Order: sequence, then structure tokens, then C-alpha cells
Amino acid sequence: MVSNEIGLGVVPMGSVTRLYVDELGRLNQRVAAASTHVTMMVAGLPLVLKG
Repeated sequence: MVSNEIGLGVVPMGSVTRLYVDELGRLNQRVAAASTHVTMMVAGLPLVLKG
């Protein structure tokens, strides 16, 4: 799965945007929990989080 990481920045003020950020974070956590390997790409460099 490829997903945006939007939880590392400033907390959004708008309620709809905040809901989107929270729900995407929850989805990413559930997918990562079910996965055997999780890699986060930062500036083109792989950061292995799991596996």
C-alpha cells in the first residue's frame, strides 16, 4: 500500500481536515498491523519500521 504521511506536521485547525488526518492515521495503523513489512520513505531513503 502507498499512502500519504500527513500526521507529522502541524495539527489542522479545521474539523473536516482534522477528521481526515485522524482517519487516515487510523487506517495506516491498521494496515501496518496486518502487514509483515512496513517501510516509510523519507526524502527517497527507506526507513524500515517493521520486518
